Amino acid sequence: MGFLEFDTISAFISVDGQAQEVYAVEALQTNAISCWIASEPGKKFAVKWHNALRAFPLEGVVTIDGVLCADNILLDVISYPTRANDICVSYTQTSCLSRRDFMFSPIEVTDDDAYLHTVHQAHNFGTITLELWRYQPTNVVAQPVIRPAVLEGRILHEKSKKAGAHHVKYSDEYFSPAPVVNVVSGFRVGTSPYVTFTFKYRPMAMLMANGIVPRPLAPPATNPVKFDAEVIATIRALETQLQELRQKVGLDDETPQPLPASRRVKMEPELPGMLF
Repeated sequence: MGFLEFDTISAFISVDGQAQEVYAVEALQTNAISCWIASEPGKKFAVKWHNALRAFPLEGVVTIDGVLCADNILLDVISYPTRANDICVSYTQTSCLSRRDFMFSPIEVTDDDAYLHTVHQAHNFGTITLELWRYQPTNVVAQPVIRPAVLEGRILHEKSKKAGAHHVKYSDEYFSPAPVVNVVSGFRVGTSPYVTFTFKYRPMAMLMANGIVPRPLAPPATNPVKFDAEVIATIRALETQLQELRQKVGLDDETPQPLPASRRVKMEPELPGMLF
């Protein structure tokens, strides 16, 4: 399974168009679900969520490594029956003509003591959180949305517990005109999220080392020699024939016996001009 579920809602992290496998799924509360996924440096990803019924509007807030990266409204089916049932968040629109994608990246590590303050500042590294809040819209306007880039490369001191792991930063900027989206005004309903999905990510090697992902089983040992039934039958027949011949000449004992003198063959050197 590559997704988390709550009620009629599902959420997952997509890499190369496929949902990442989730491990050690845990319900921290009745409406808070967490799991682990494997991260790979240089891989871009998307945070996706789907509401099958859309019974009421929901605001989806995406936080990556403790940084707010996106918030989108999935409107209800009664008021907006033609709208989609899902939302995908994979980039930030940095200008009217450019964007940058979410991307897993190695954390840069240093032994410079000037970075000692980072040892206790990376507690949110390695987490992708999607909070869904009940929402009351008051106005919907279609317009482009531009966001500043907030996920950049970070340097941590080597003493940090996150050293050697991954974090998320934006990829290089590339050309892409800003799409027109529905900008919804309104307010949240309630004092806590309707549901929270948390995807904790680490390199696959670390997940295996910590027992979160089982190590692959070694393939069973196989005999490289394949015996053919017909060949085996031929060998056995020849062994039987050999045993019968040994018995005829008195060589049925395991200790090799010399041949009778009358049956010995003497090899002489060949002399020039002589024919045998």
